[in-house]
Amino acid sequence: MKLLNSSIALLLLSLATFSSVSEAKLAPTTFVGKSKARFPNEASLSEVLGEPEQKQSHAHPKSKSKSLSALSSLTRLAGGSAESVSPAFTYYMDIFWTGLTVVFMAVWLMSMQKFNNSSYENVKFPFFNKQVLIDGFCLAQEKSETLFGLGTLKLCGIVDLLLVTFSYFKYKDSFDVEGSNNKLIYFASAAYTLFHGSIHGFEVDQTGRLVSDENGLVMNIVGVVVLALITAITPIGIKGNFDQAGKPGGLATGIAVWLGLVAFYAIGIQEKVFALTFINVTIFLSIFGSRALVFDKDDEKRLDYYKGKTIMATILAATANIVVMCFEPLVCKNWFASVGGHIWFDVTLWMLMMSHMK
Repeated sequence: MKLLNSSIALLLLSLATFSSVSEAKLAPTTFVGKSKARFPNEASLSEVLGEPEQKQSHAHPKSKSKSLSALSSLTRLAGGSAESVSPAFTYYMDIFWTGLTVVFMAVWLMSMQKFNNSSYENVKFPFFNKQVLIDGFCLAQEKSETLFGLGTLKLCGIVDLLLVTFSYFKYKDSFDVEGSNNKLIYFASAAYTLFHGSIHGFEVDQTGRLVSDENGLVMNIVGVVVLALITAITPIGIKGNFDQAGKPGGLATGIAVWLGLVAFYAIGIQEKVFALTFINVTIFLSIFGSRALVFDKDDEKRLDYYKGKTIMATILAATANIVVMCFEPLVCKNWFASVGGHIWFDVTLWMLMMSHMK
C-alpha cells in the first residue's frame, strides 16, 4: 500500500505540474536586431505566473505557489527576462544533458564489469544496483508491493497506454494547427511508447546476450542488425542537425557514431535486458550531443528545435527524463523502487515528447 499511495500521489502531482507549465503562453520573443513572433499568444509568462508587469505597482501576492515562483526565476535566468529563453541557455542545457548521458554510459559499462565479479555484492554507489543489472529496470522486488499485485513492468505497460490515450483526447483538436507537426509528433510518440510499453506489459523475455556462442552466427548477425535498425535515429538525427547548422559531414559523422554505439552495446553491455535503455541513450546523444557540437552558443536556430507552447516546458521535461534515467539504477534499492521505479522514466519520457506539441 505504501507503493500504491506514494506512486499515485507523485504521478498525479507530476502530470498536473507539467500540464500547467506546458499550457503557459509566452509573449512574442524579440531578439536584438530581429523581431520574431515565436509564440504569438495572448498572455506573457509573467501574467500566467501571476507576477506583476514592470509598470504595475502592486506587490506579488503572498498566496502564489512556490513552484510557480521557482519556474519564473528559472525562466528569467534562462533568457534574462520572463518573456524569452536565450539560445545560449539551450546550448548549456545541451551540454548538461549530453554530459549526464555520457557519464551514465561510463558508469553503466563499469557496473557491467563489476557484475561479473564475485565481490559485486559489496559494491555501492555510484555503481548500478545489482537488481537493475539483472532485470534491466528498477522494479519492485515483490509484485504484492505494487498496485493490484501486477508488478512494476505490467504497470509500466498500463501507464504507457493511459498516457497515449489521455493525450489523444487532450491534443486531437490541435492535430491540424497551422504551422505545426502536432499530428506527426503525437502518432510517432504514441507508436514508440506503445512499442516500449508492450515489451514491459507483456513481460517479454529479454534474458541472454545479444551476441554469444549459444545464439549461433546467424542469430548473432540478426540481433545486431535489428539493434542497428532500431537505433537508426542516430545517423538521421545527427545528419539533420548538421544540415540545419549548414555544416558538412553530417552523414559520415552520423554513421560513424551509429556504428560505434552499436559496437558499444554488442561488445560492452551485451545483455538484451538493456536494449530499451540503450535506444533512449542513442536518441539523447544523437539529438543533444550533436546539437551542442554543431550550433554556435548564440545561434538563434537553436530555438527552432523547441516547437511546443513554451521552451521551458521542453527544457524541464528533458531534464526530468535524463535525471530519472541516471538515478533509477543508482538509488533503486534505497527508495526509488518503493515509489514506482521505472514507471517514472516512462512518464517523464512521454512528457518530453508531448512538450513539443503546439
